[in-house]
Formats: sequence, C-alpha cells, structure tokens
Amino acid sequence: GEYLPMSEMRIPVTDLGFQLSDMCYDALHIYEGQYFRMDDHLDRFEGAVESRRYETLGINRQGFRDILMGCASRSGLRNAMVTIIATRGVPNSGHKDLRSCQNRLMVWAVPYYSVVTEEENKNGCDIIIADTLRIPPEAVDPEIKNYGRLDFVRSLFEAYERDASYAVLLDSDGNVTEGRGWNIFGLSDGCLVSPDEGVLPGITRKTVIELAERMNIEAQLDKLKPRDLRTAQEVFLTSTAGGIVPVRSIDGATVGEGEPGPVTMRLTEMYWDLHKDPAFSTPINYGK
Repeated sequence: GEYLPMSEMRIPVTDLGFQLSDMCYDALHIYEGQYFRMDDHLDRFEGAVESRRYETLGINRQGFRDILMGCASRSGLRNAMVTIIATRGVPNSGHKDLRSCQNRLMVWAVPYYSVVTEEENKNGCDIIIADTLRIPPEAVDPEIKNYGRLDFVRSLFEAYERDASYAVLLDSDGNVTEGRGWNIFGLSDGCLVSPDEGVLPGITRKTVIELAERMNIEAQLDKLKPRDLRTAQEVFLTSTAGGIVPVRSIDGATVGEGEPGPVTMRLTEMYWDLHKDPAFSTPINYGK
C-alpha cells in the first residue's frame, strides 16, 4: 500500500510466489509518456488473477489503473517497462494451506528495454528450435504470464551451445510454440502464421494481426511446424519489450535474405506509429 524506491522493495522468502512460483504478472510499455494498450494488458492480468484465485487481493480495474499511474508518474520515466505482479502470499503455517494466504501486489517501473540487443532488433537475431519441450498447457496454463520458466532456461543453454542467443520450443506434438518472453510469426506465400496453442496471447501479437489486416495481408493463428518456420520467407518475434524483432537465422540456416524483410519492416513502422494513436494510448500525469 505504499510507493518506495525499487531498491527498497522486499518480498518475504516465505511468499509462495517465491517458493512455488505461485504468481502471475504482466509487463506494460510506456512510450513517450503514455501507456500503450493499457486496458488490453489489464484484461489479461485480471483474467490471470481470477484464474489463479487471488481472491484476497481486493483490487478492481480502477485500482490497478491508479497504481500503474502512480508508479509511472513517480518514476518520471517517459519510456519505460512497468511490471505488475500478484503473488499467493505467505501461508499461516507449515502446512501451506493456500486458502490462508493474503495475496500480494507489486509494481515497478524501469527504463525501457528490449528482449534482444539494439543491433539484433535492427538487423535480426539468431534462434534455434530447441530439443527441450514446452511445459504442456494441461500442466501449466501458458495464457497466464508467469515466472515458472525452467523449460526456457534449459532451452537457452541449448541455444548458447549452438552459437545462438534465443530458442523457440516445440510442444509434444512437434508444433512450434513460443520463446522466453515472445511470440513468433512466419511469413510464407503471403500469409502470416503464429502458433495458436500452448502460448501466451501476446498483446504485440494481437497488434500485428490487426496491422496485417490493414495491409491486406492474411494473418492467422494456426499450427506451425518447424519445417514451415525454416522455409518461411520472413520470420519475426513479437514482444512488448522490443516490439517486432526480425529473425535472420534458424538453427544456423539463413531466413530469407538474412536481413529484415519488407513485410517485417513495414509492420515495424506501423507498430511504432500506432503508439502515437490516442485510441491506443493512455497519457500519464507526471504532475502528481
């Protein structure tokens, strides 16, 4: 219930968010003093809070908005990433009865960052298709943004050992899913495809589908096989932290011409232009 410097934020080691990764979160982008698609992020976050049954959090939509605005205005940051986290809290005994926990909320703002380097964002990044399988959605719902990511951790070490920086994981049926912190698209024969199951419904992914419609490019959520990704003319990642990120190689093989393709570049331009559209932006009052 208070604002304080990020360096002074604390969470008890007994919080089940730490001990069991019993938590959910979302990450919002502040662009030139305005939140981008705030309500889309809050729709997703509130759905996660409800699914996790954090019933003692006791905060409604306006409450979340006020906290996000208060954090942003006090930070003074006009280009930032803002993280909002709910955790289970601390149980009242060693039995760890989840019903005895008082749920906890934390929010912080830091200068804007990307999931990839500036050079990779401009010229393309190198990814692999990992041998590590994505945790099945029957076990952990990927539509709830969470920090239970040991499958991604294992896959990243695969990438490092294969001279790449990032990894996309397959499901048990051999379909492409997602990477740590991003969705993926492949462009083949004029059609954009992003995996339809086993992934977080990304806000940037949603934005790309909307922008593709404006460009009269077919974009769909469907099954995506590794062979389709490897033979695509263009491949890119989507994330709130970074926007649209071109992929220049997969498993060491060049994608397209080995540089951002025309569709990727046009979508990127349109994506950042959309941040200036009042219909998608929520101004922050820094005078508070």
